[in-house]
Amino acid sequence: MDLQLKGKRAIVTGGSAGIGFEVARRFALEGVVTVVCSRDLDRAKAAIADMGDVPGRLIPVQVELRDAESVTAMTDSVIAELGGIDILINSGAEVSGNAREDFDGITDEFILRGFEDKFIGIMRMCRAVVPSMKANHFGRIINMAGSTAREAGSIGAGARNAAVANLTKALSMEFGRDNITVNAIDPFTTVTKGFESRVTRMAERRGRTPEEHLAKISERTSLGRLVRAEEIADFIAFLSSPLSVSLTGEVLALTGGLGDSVYL
Repeated sequence: MDLQLKGKRAIVTGGSAGIGFEVARRFALEGVVTVVCSRDLDRAKAAIADMGDVPGRLIPVQVELRDAESVTAMTDSVIAELGGIDILINSGAEVSGNAREDFDGITDEFILRGFEDKFIGIMRMCRAVVPSMKANHFGRIINMAGSTAREAGSIGAGARNAAVANLTKALSMEFGRDNITVNAIDPFTTVTKGFESRVTRMAERRGRTPEEHLAKISERTSLGRLVRAEEIADFIAFLSSPLSVSLTGEVLALTGGLGDSVYL
């Protein structure tokens, strides 16, 4: 299937690691001009080097989502260079599961930092690129939320991911007439580069070995295994294409079938 992505222009926040890395790589394989964002420019450059020889142009940039001026400066520069932006992937935020988020362990600072990083960071990025999308009468915005939006237990992650889901619906209603779709992804624990060290940290906090913890969380999915980041990237490539126009304002759980709840 031709996704009609060749020549499109995309910004991927958090593009130097995790799911964002695989999305940026998949875009480049589709011939998309892809801006790979990171807080550290050298990390963005190293990530691009790891992506190998791909048809699409890859551009490393530095941006701090907690700094409005940094977001504005980066996006203004990119839009001036490329003539516009067609796709925005908001994947740049701290991954949950690396710190305690129960009542006794969580701090105000952690919650506030998480909201500014993710919820407000998404708002800042959308404000910066939507005018370009409206001018071109085309846009695809995909926000990375998380499965904790649907499960209680992680106080900070659950709150900010639920807020991202609500924001996604609100923006889809505002931008739909401009041929801009807005959707969100709820991943569960996902296999990415550096996954082993993350599992080790999560296991230690629960008094398990990494092997025990991996087996425990894998059992929670219908597939009996964790989804890989490249599998999520494949789906996001479709969501970013002109072919996905019928889908907007939705939160899509790419978890491998987590839990037994039914969502109508």
